[in-house]
Amino acid sequence: MITVNDFNGDGILDLANINAAGNTVSVLLGIGNGRFGLQTTFLVGSFPASIAVGDFNDDGPLDLAVINEADNTMSVLLGTGSGSFGPQTIYSTGLYPLWIVAKDINGDGRLDLVIVNYYSSNVGVMLGIGNGNFTSQTTYLTFANPTSIAVDDFDGDGCLDLLVISSTWPLMSVLLGTGHGDFGSQTMLPYDLKWFSIATGDFNGDGLADVVVTYNLQLTSNIGILLGTGNGSFGSQAKFLTGATGRPYFVAVGDFNGDARLDVVVAFNSLASVGVFLGTGNGSFVLPTMFSISSGSKPYGIAVGDFNNDGRLDIAVTNNSANNTMNILLNTCT
Repeated sequence: MITVNDFNGDGILDLANINAAGNTVSVLLGIGNGRFGLQTTFLVGSFPASIAVGDFNDDGPLDLAVINEADNTMSVLLGTGSGSFGPQTIYSTGLYPLWIVAKDINGDGRLDLVIVNYYSSNVGVMLGIGNGNFTSQTTYLTFANPTSIAVDDFDGDGCLDLLVISSTWPLMSVLLGTGHGDFGSQTMLPYDLKWFSIATGDFNGDGLADVVVTYNLQLTSNIGILLGTGNGSFGSQAKFLTGATGRPYFVAVGDFNGDARLDVVVAFNSLASVGVFLGTGNGSFVLPTMFSISSGSKPYGIAVGDFNNDGRLDIAVTNNSANNTMNILLNTCT
């Protein structure tokens, strides 16, 4: 899991990546030409699984929130503004937390945290107090074994909602937010595939939040697009072939060719490649252009940002192979 932001306030994007086996987070400060400095590591809990970024204590510098699946905790590390972070503050989560998102759920201008708890079969919401601390989690029941979540306004009421998926079961549900920090009961959605990764964006230009998903099926080498209806539901899933034999893993969204239409990039673990799907603007996508990365790599986590300050989105990819590397793909689109 990798995330992109400016951690030392120099106007250049930096990277933060979790190291599950080492129980640390690595921060690599950007130089501005597409390269990064050596990693600095910060201790978190046991087997970190996901990371979120935001200013949790309202002091300007960005902070980190990391969930740790092996000891059922969340670590909050407050940023100093120089690219370093203070020692972790530890919070209890549900059982086996797998995903975390930082958003202002209750509209008070302070970032809150939404956590997916796999074995507890719920999502937990921790409201931000504004000084770097959070409330204990309030939980909302989901189906069994949720694995990831997207947070967006899916029903057009100005309040953030939750879209929950599972890579274990062919299940997806939506929990509509009230705007006060709480959510209604889940509504199951009529889709029947196991999901691996999820991201949101307006893929057809209608102003409504849509969803892109990858599938947790070895023989399914396509991505799925669910167009939002604006009432908390989605249309029939449209599948777009990857043209590849490998299974897609994590997905990210951005405009890679500068046509003001959202595109999608996917990590293909077994192919040592990433695929860029260019959007047409009507909710459909063309076959991907595949980009190989270093031999022996197994791309997994993926994030986008302009790493060399040329106005074009680039791609950062982490690998879950034994070489413990990260790859940067600079955009050459004209």
